[in-house]
Amino acid sequence: MKFKKWLNKVTKIFVVLGMVLSMCFTAGNTNTVEAWDSGIPHEFTRVKSITYPEWWKRKCPQITKQWSTYMCKYNGQWSYCLEASKRTPSSGNYAASVIQNNVMVRKFLYYGFGGPNGSLFKGQALTDDGLNEAETGYLYTHVLLSLAYSGDMCGANIDDLERAGIGLKSTWSYVESLPDPSNGANFSTGDNATFKATFDKSNMIQSTNSIKFNASSNETVQLPLQSNVTIHIDGTNAQQTGGTATVYGGQTFHLTAPLENSPSDYTSGTLNSSAKGKFCALAISDGNGSNQTHGSWTQESVDSLRYSVDWLDFGWIDLIKKSANEDITNNNGCYSLEGAVYGIYSDGVQVDTITTDKNGYAKSSILPVGNYTVKEITASTGYDLDENTYNVTIVKDQTVRANSNETPGNDPIGIEIVKNDAETLGMPQGDATLEGAEFTIKYYDGYYTKDDLPKKATRTWVVKTINRKNKYVARITDSNSFIKEKSDELFYDEAGAPVLPLGTISIEETKAPTGYLLKGNTLNVTDTASGETTTEKDTNYVAQITKEYQGAKLQFGNDANQMVVTEKVKKQKIQIFKSGYRNGMSEVVKGLQGAEFTFKLKSEVDHVGWDNATTYDVITTGEDGWAITKDLPYGEYLVRETVTPKDFYTNPDFTVSITQDTSEIKKDEDKVKKVILNNRPVETQLKLVKQDEETGKTVSLNSASFKIVADEDILDGGNIVYKKGQYITQKVGGKKYDTFTTNSDNVVVVKTEYTNDDDEKGEVFLPLQFFAGKYHLEEVKVPTGFIGLGKTQSFEMSGLLDYTKDEDGDPIYTVTVRDEQPKAQIKLNKTVADLDTDVDLVDRSDLSKIQFVLKAKENIYSPVDGSLMFAKDDVITTENSGAIVNAGTEVGNGVYALSTDGHLDISNLPMGVGEAQYYLQEVKTLDGCVLDTTKYDAVFKQSDYTTKTYIKSFDVENKTTDFEFNKTDVTGDKEVDGAQLTITDEDGNVVDQWTSTDKVHSIEGLVVGKTYTLSETVTAKDYVKATDIKFTVKNSSELETVTMKDKQVSFTKTDVTGEKEVEGAEITVTDKETGKVVDKWTSGKDSHFINGLEEGRTYILSETVSPEEYVKSTDIEFTVSKEKVNEKVNMKDKQVKVSKLTVGGEEVTGAHMQIIDEDGNVVDEWYSEGKSHIANGLEEGKTYTLLEDLSPLGFNLANDFTFEVTKEKENQTVEMIDTVTEVNKTDVDGKAVKEATLSIVSEKTKDIVDQWVTGQHILDIDKDIKSQLEENGKAEGTYMDDEDSMVMFSIAKNKDRDDYTLMQVKDGVTTYANIDIKGNETTHRVQGLVAGEKYILRETKTPEEYVQAKEIEFTAGEDENQTLVMKDKQVTISKATVSGNEVTGALMQIIDQDGNVVDEWISEGKVHYSTGLVEGKKYTLHEDLAPTGLNLANDIEFEVSYEKENQQVEMIDTINEVSKVDEKGNSLKGAEMTVTSNKTKNIIDKWISGQHIFDVTDEMKAQLKENGKAEGTYMDEEDSTVQYSIAKNKGKDDYTVMFVKDGITTYTNIDLDGNETRHMIQGLEAGEEYVLKETKTPNGYATFKTQTFTAEEGKDTVLSMTDEDTKIEISKQDITTKKELEGAKLKVTDKDGKVIDEWTSGKQPHMIKNLTAGETYTLTEVIAPKNYKVAESIQFTVKDTGVAQKVVMYDELLPVAKKVKTGDDTRINYYVVIAVLSLIAFSLLFIRKKSHE
Repeated sequence: MKFKKWLNKVTKIFVVLGMVLSMCFTAGNTNTVEAWDSGIPHEFTRVKSITYPEWWKRKCPQITKQWSTYMCKYNGQWSYCLEASKRTPSSGNYAASVIQNNVMVRKFLYYGFGGPNGSLFKGQALTDDGLNEAETGYLYTHVLLSLAYSGDMCGANIDDLERAGIGLKSTWSYVESLPDPSNGANFSTGDNATFKATFDKSNMIQSTNSIKFNASSNETVQLPLQSNVTIHIDGTNAQQTGGTATVYGGQTFHLTAPLENSPSDYTSGTLNSSAKGKFCALAISDGNGSNQTHGSWTQESVDSLRYSVDWLDFGWIDLIKKSANEDITNNNGCYSLEGAVYGIYSDGVQVDTITTDKNGYAKSSILPVGNYTVKEITASTGYDLDENTYNVTIVKDQTVRANSNETPGNDPIGIEIVKNDAETLGMPQGDATLEGAEFTIKYYDGYYTKDDLPKKATRTWVVKTINRKNKYVARITDSNSFIKEKSDELFYDEAGAPVLPLGTISIEETKAPTGYLLKGNTLNVTDTASGETTTEKDTNYVAQITKEYQGAKLQFGNDANQMVVTEKVKKQKIQIFKSGYRNGMSEVVKGLQGAEFTFKLKSEVDHVGWDNATTYDVITTGEDGWAITKDLPYGEYLVRETVTPKDFYTNPDFTVSITQDTSEIKKDEDKVKKVILNNRPVETQLKLVKQDEETGKTVSLNSASFKIVADEDILDGGNIVYKKGQYITQKVGGKKYDTFTTNSDNVVVVKTEYTNDDDEKGEVFLPLQFFAGKYHLEEVKVPTGFIGLGKTQSFEMSGLLDYTKDEDGDPIYTVTVRDEQPKAQIKLNKTVADLDTDVDLVDRSDLSKIQFVLKAKENIYSPVDGSLMFAKDDVITTENSGAIVNAGTEVGNGVYALSTDGHLDISNLPMGVGEAQYYLQEVKTLDGCVLDTTKYDAVFKQSDYTTKTYIKSFDVENKTTDFEFNKTDVTGDKEVDGAQLTITDEDGNVVDQWTSTDKVHSIEGLVVGKTYTLSETVTAKDYVKATDIKFTVKNSSELETVTMKDKQVSFTKTDVTGEKEVEGAEITVTDKETGKVVDKWTSGKDSHFINGLEEGRTYILSETVSPEEYVKSTDIEFTVSKEKVNEKVNMKDKQVKVSKLTVGGEEVTGAHMQIIDEDGNVVDEWYSEGKSHIANGLEEGKTYTLLEDLSPLGFNLANDFTFEVTKEKENQTVEMIDTVTEVNKTDVDGKAVKEATLSIVSEKTKDIVDQWVTGQHILDIDKDIKSQLEENGKAEGTYMDDEDSMVMFSIAKNKDRDDYTLMQVKDGVTTYANIDIKGNETTHRVQGLVAGEKYILRETKTPEEYVQAKEIEFTAGEDENQTLVMKDKQVTISKATVSGNEVTGALMQIIDQDGNVVDEWISEGKVHYSTGLVEGKKYTLHEDLAPTGLNLANDIEFEVSYEKENQQVEMIDTINEVSKVDEKGNSLKGAEMTVTSNKTKNIIDKWISGQHIFDVTDEMKAQLKENGKAEGTYMDEEDSTVQYSIAKNKGKDDYTVMFVKDGITTYTNIDLDGNETRHMIQGLEAGEEYVLKETKTPNGYATFKTQTFTAEEGKDTVLSMTDEDTKIEISKQDITTKKELEGAKLKVTDKDGKVIDEWTSGKQPHMIKNLTAGETYTLTEVIAPKNYKVAESIQFTVKDTGVAQKVVMYDELLPVAKKVKTGDDTRINYYVVIAVLSLIAFSLLFIRKKSHE
């Protein structure tokens, strides 16, 4: 016992240390956070005390005491002890700190009883242990919190509880898996989740950044999504498009949306979220370390969560590539629109690439709206790379065009064919000319070689060579060289300049120039890069025009595209035969030798004179008079006899012509040309001819007058006729003439002038023949239109052979005089105006695009012959006029382009005769400039005969087109802001784009004559998109204004009266044709201007969401007229009222109503509020079902019915009736029965539709409420319930009844109940019934002491209210002893037929009212555990009848007592006893006889003496409270004591010393056979034999067990005589040498009793009788028997004594041993004595 007490004290010390350590540990779990102020105390309140089930301690002995606690609250929330072993703090105000690092504490506070979630122990109630659901939940939560915080479970651990059947371990594991509730709720970006979309080009979608929802994983937030927005939960495949998405705490998510029809930017309202604010666990301390730390919680306010998305808008760019010159590219296989690659750039970064198809079309992938540039990267086949950059602005969901008119690759025609003489490699020979050689150029629209040229060329051109500065060239661009009448149309570039497209050309000389052979021509092309020369003879040259670098290149091998053609001149020899007259002789000498002849070209002699002319050959006649020349080139030669044989006349000069090549003459005799000469003196007729210097034509219009002067003495027969320097006169008709005037159309003859009308015009024949000699002419009168007055010209008259002859055969010498004409020159300087506009489209960098036509203002006549050179308005070309372009270029047909800097200079224009009137007129100007139609007159008149050039200059400015664009409303007065306007040209190219403001938009430089379209690409807010306006730019610089007016279509949403504006309707307007939504809005107080409309289109106006309390209207179709008049659209909404009524016609509060459409969708849902409800979400013309989804608690659910919403604009009303079913629960006498749990089960679904506990307390009715009821019969108000929720109530007296109807509204749920004046429920109003449905009323839990009643079947009333009555009977159980006393402490059970325990209790010395019985069922009354000391009774079967009468069942407990005594009948202590079941072989009971039970105090003895009974409590060694009761046993000397500790009752018999007397066997069952056995006998006693007995049923049994003494009879005998020997000193020692007994033998054997059975002892003879030897010691074992056991020790006589010798030590060892043994024995006696002290 002392050791046990010491162990208990040590254990307690360790427990205290553990508690201190746990406090130290848990102190580390607390921290202060900002959300909770740990310095502010809050109220802590003890609410009520609860005791845990007694069987916990009984079945889990590790629990050190009976567990109990207080239910407490802190700051309005439930609070729990966190250290179970300590005392609960007293009520007061205490501060609390946050438990920061203990997740399990937070979880149990959150999910456990009283927490925000509170779901952990719902529906659990230890009712059999007297604990309701709330108390049970609090108990479990407290236990687990104490474990989580401090590990303190009153000595037990969770495994101990699990083994005892207190299953909380699985709950612990479950809660471990739940999310930590501490986080609160927000997004990773704060309360507002801010999303920004980016363009995910790889997936062609727009995707936002990811954001995390920071909350517990069981918490959610609801995100309303736009219809085409998809939410993605990162790390999963979960996604949802549109609707409302649920995101759980801890999830990270992002949004995506399509590129096309991308959603608008979005900002949500406040999001619905189950998450609350941050949840904090609190540790509450009163500052006293011996008291418990309490745990409670607080939760921060709910966060306001929102989200916003910044979406991108998208559109497309498309492009149409067109040839800028389709005349070149059409049907030309060298060009293709397919394959052009364009880059699309944003901020200089390439974002897309597009490639054109065969039609030149390309479209981008979808791109974000914004500004882009488009630039060609790779040109398609045949085209030049477009160096331009196109700016494009993408508009949402539209395709914006960027057209490209591309220049086809071409070779600006620079073909130059140089015609050379084959011998001179340059200038022509003789009179042959290199002018006029014709070349045929053929173009083929493909790539060919000489071998595969098509038969037919695409186009053919013919050019001829002309002399350009002594270079004979043919150019296709030169109008003088280009033979138009033999040629097809040229190809021209965009500027009007002739070009060669890609393809193939062939060049062939088809006509040789005069004097040259066509056959044998050689074409040489030299590559300047390599120096190689390609030669082609007598054939055509073929070359390809291919794409190379920019433009194209004709592959002639050099940049000039120049070809050199050499050709052989025609040649022939001339043979002269000379004969002649000698002076003074008349005969002819033939074959004159020594005559020398010189050959010069006549044309050259005429031009430069004989002396300066080139000598082609000199020949001298031989003896035979013949001389022959070398091959002379083609031409007319003047042959002069430069050496005449002596005495012969010199032959006059003669001409001879070479016109054929020797190779062309077939006859050999003709291959040399022969001339026969016979000289004689002659006179010659002189003819003067006036010609135009430029053309060589004879001037026939006006006369020229000449005088002739002799340059030497003129002889006739040796006589001087005229002296040198003398004017020649001729006398005709008696008149002398020294001036000779050419005949003309306008001849004016002075008397002194000779003219002859018979002469050819422009000529004059002198009337008399001239003598040979040298002369010169003086031009004394110049023809009008010419210059050259005073001009002189020498000539020489000689004898001529082959001269032209007149009709008389006389030779005629012709002198041709050529005069120049004066020329006109026109200069023009062009500038372009620059206006101050918003946009300037004019490109002023190159004015060469401006072109003028030059025409004759009036007829211009030739001064040569008076012929019409240019008729009025004829174009003046360089070809037809000989004009020279000094600045600018001629582009063809009299059209001249300015130079780049804007100059035009045309000279060498004919002056004509009289007045030459020209005018310049602009025929082409810069794009964006006004074509100047002014005719700039240039009038030229000759003022003298010496001025060569007359100049006329003009300074001209071009005006630009000037436009202003207005964007106004229909009044035209108000500028409309915010419209995006676009101007496109005829090809769809965007010319300009802007957003309208309050100012007009001005543009300079729209192209004259082109038609543009003004489009409203983005409509201004609240306006209709206007119809496109097409306008054509006039050729005017006047300001033109284009006004686009926007109309408005307003929408009003009204009720059926048309007078009240209805707010909150969601309206969409859809394009009927495309189905695209163009506008959507929510109606407000004012009318709405519809956006996105276009004139002329038809739309559907739809109410997608009707406002609350209004019916959704049918769609309205309307067409926006093109008239510039504002329009209005009105939509009326009707209302449908729904009334929810009682049978009495009163409006019901709290019914959950739904209206369901034909597809099963809930369109409206509400709780009735005691008044009619105006329905939401209905649509006209549709049929709906009115459904009561949840009736108010206390009303039956009404049946559904359908109704139709008409299209008539009249309000409608719909009614639905709720009935009431009441249940009254009473006993058999009609008295109300409380705490019965009743349920209503649907016969159809088998589901429980209602369940309640009868008589429960509903409401605390205080004095104020009672006074209201007494005064008004009604009371109303609000109160705060235990969950700190606001509850609204209304109480009204029930008519003709003693109770009241209570209506309560909490958290939107309405409950009706009948209560009495104390606030307890009377009859129960059944919840959740559906009218007309069948149900079963069941008693699912009967109140204690009542039997479960039979179920009642019923049908819920459809039209009338109904009341059901269910009565409960009682069954009492009596547990008594044989003597009829009620037993305390028996654990009783009632078991149903399925073996289930339906009632269990511990008898308390009185009858028990059974619980859980059901009428009509059979049960077994079972004693599960008899009080210690009473036998377990046999089961009793009984049946509960249906009769409404109470029943009683009785069970008797018997007693089996065992007395343990010695042979004298005295109680024997220390015997260990067992009782074993013969049936199970298990030990049923074991005890030690005579053990001390407890200390009977003097006070107790006094009570016993006075009353025969003593009762009270005391604290045992385990600090447990023990209740006791002591009573005197009738007819006995002892007492019966009953103990109750930790719910366990024990009976036993004791004496006044508190020691057990008769033992009351525990755990026997009546009728069973048992074995009573003494397992350990007290020392000195023999074990009693085993005893078998049967526990009698209904009869007590008394057993007595007597233990006999063990007996050892020791005899000391002579070994011989076997007679007792006296005088021997003997002793008996135990195994440890301890002397048990010692004596001296006498006449009788010695008896020793009460030696321990089974032990071995030693009998020792200490001193032998005289004359006897000491016998050897004898060992003996005590047998377990009460029969005497004999032990005999024999002694032998000593032999006869001998004399002892000195030094004899034969017995010394014996004495030493005796001495040692004596010392040991003394020591043992000393120690024993000390121990007893």
